[in-house]
Amino acid sequence: MKLSDLAAQLIMIDIPGTDLEEAGHQHLAAHRWGGVLLFARNVSHRPQLLKLMEEIAEHGDPLVAVDQEGGLVDRVRFPDSVLTPGPMALAATGDPDCTRRAHAMMGKQLHELGFHIDFAPCVDINSNPDNPIIGVRSFGEDPAEVSLHARAACQGLREGGVAATIKHFPGHGACSLDSHLALPTLPHSLEQLQQLELVPFQGCLEAGVECVMTAHITFPALDPRPGRAATLSEPILTGLLRQQMGFGGVIFSDSMEMQAIANHYGVGEASLMAIEAGADMILSCGGFAEHLKAVQALVEAVESGRLTRNRLEESLQRIEVMRDALPVMKRLHYNPLFAEQNEEMRQIAERSVTLVRNQDILPLRQGSALLLSPDLLPVTPLGEMRRSDSILQHLKVDGVDMQEAYYPAESRGPALGHLLEQARASETVIFAVYARHRLPDSTRELGERLLQDNPRTVLVSLSSPYVLRDLPLMPAFVCSYNYTPLSLQALGRVISGHVQPQGRLPVTIPGIYERGHRLSYPAASLRG
Repeated sequence: MKLSDLAAQLIMIDIPGTDLEEAGHQHLAAHRWGGVLLFARNVSHRPQLLKLMEEIAEHGDPLVAVDQEGGLVDRVRFPDSVLTPGPMALAATGDPDCTRRAHAMMGKQLHELGFHIDFAPCVDINSNPDNPIIGVRSFGEDPAEVSLHARAACQGLREGGVAATIKHFPGHGACSLDSHLALPTLPHSLEQLQQLELVPFQGCLEAGVECVMTAHITFPALDPRPGRAATLSEPILTGLLRQQMGFGGVIFSDSMEMQAIANHYGVGEASLMAIEAGADMILSCGGFAEHLKAVQALVEAVESGRLTRNRLEESLQRIEVMRDALPVMKRLHYNPLFAEQNEEMRQIAERSVTLVRNQDILPLRQGSALLLSPDLLPVTPLGEMRRSDSILQHLKVDGVDMQEAYYPAESRGPALGHLLEQARASETVIFAVYARHRLPDSTRELGERLLQDNPRTVLVSLSSPYVLRDLPLMPAFVCSYNYTPLSLQALGRVISGHVQPQGRLPVTIPGIYERGHRLSYPAASLRG
């Protein structure tokens, strides 16, 4: 094998659109790339995706991966795909078997589309309520509980037919910065890491997880060199993960285009440093030119003696062992189990909805209600926004005259007097909010005005439970943890009293509620 092809086998690349086009075919033909990572921009509908998979496979049949975490992070959303509620919602069920079953359905659907690897689950412990990027992508704040659900998720994905990838090693949950935008530092000692962050990683390693993804975070207690993120650190990847924790599988870097790395090193040097540190496959996103820089850096390092060819071959062998363990690929042009999976996931979603507070407002049985929804919702947790679909089309409350109106989510926008008038004229207000950890000032101020004008206001979080810190006087608070259709349908059934709220908080809301808090309706309040 040519040295350049060997180097390319350790690079997973991205592509720009929904088909390869001539430039993409030429690029994939130029080297034997190890993998292709698909994003939402690459996926429009099932026939298109299957055609793209066939085109990719023509070029050496590289591994194909996706970030399909569930909840707020789903790249594949087809009419006949069943979306999972997401990690924190699954943890709210209190049942790791729900997590396993949800991920088995997720893995089966991905396998039948042609994916080999899911970059999930996220096993970071969200110990910092102000973490701007993990939040509901985590199973919670308790190491033992996160470990149970993380192991269950890995088992489910494996049952479904794809390799699982635990991330972001050695832990992103305690940070207060987003590594997509900056380089966070975690000042924990090794002892602290062993008691907290490393617990779910070790549990998943013992259960045989196939892949680990690194964190673009510095850990001075493990590697004191300035700017030496875990992705680039031999003491962390080789010393801690390989030697101390005994991991023999595939180590993926997180994307080298993230600013935590891009702002400090060029993509070529960073890719080389990651391989030197012990990584096996580099996620090189950001365009064809960046991919080639990564290959060139590895080739030049071998030619100069900085890196040995044997080191590259070691990583390639680990990748091939992982791939050989995957089931034979089968691509289906439809989901034959959609109805069955949808019903099973519906039941799981209903168990996740959490009633955190209720001062004699819920359940709603009759009268009028105003549903206030944000006009924009993120496509991904990085904040790319799109016009919101109607929440009311999923959140149906039988017997209640429910009207939906939208408020500006990103700015103060136009005068909101008309919304307050509608709120005063309604018996109850359902105020649906989205935030990663804290509400924007404009949303918080709107919530305060709503509560003044209508004391029967119910706060509904479509993401983080921590938002109650910003509106602590709300008399009722319900958390769905996400806005997938099944979770919104479950939310409606809980609000209307058709379903007993069963979810419990997997995290503490500082100064308000401890982890494990849950409320139920009295039996007399439930609808028949």
